[in-house]
Amino acid sequence: MRRTIGVVAALTASVLVASCQGSGSDATTTTRDSSLLSLPAPPSTTIATTTTLSPIDSLSAPEYQIIQRTPGDTGDTVIVLLDPTSYDTITDIDVQDLIAEIVDLFPPIATAHIIDDPAAANVVGDPEATKAMLDTIADHYLARLDNGFHITFLGPLAESGSNILGS
Repeated sequence: MRRTIGVVAALTASVLVASCQGSGSDATTTTRDSSLLSLPAPPSTTIATTTTLSPIDSLSAPEYQIIQRTPGDTGDTVIVLLDPTSYDTITDIDVQDLIAEIVDLFPPIATAHIIDDPAAANVVGDPEATKAMLDTIADHYLARLDNGFHITFLGPLAESGSNILGS
């Protein structure tokens, strides 16, 4: 049956080509190979797939605010307060991305202190803070940026060590 349809299609195409060329002396006859006009039918296999997608939670950086900014010769020193109610967990990667965002959005920044408790702001903002004072806020002091590029992870992220901004 397919071969018959292919032959009929080839003959119809030949008639159409001949009728379009008119009766002038330049008329040519075109013949078509009917095997080129009929294509094999696709295999009759049915593939059923079921995909279950779970909703993707929107990923976003924790909410923050710069609560103190002190100008400096090589860049400013900022204290960044994270809102701990805006995230369930936080990783060193989250904090590094946050620091990169702050440096990009609010230049020039040479030093940044990342905390998640307002009381810790008074300690990290005090240039005369002792090690004992810093130890009292250790669980809330997450990271420090020095020289505009060197990140030191602190408190609960201390095991991550340090990193270079942009790496």
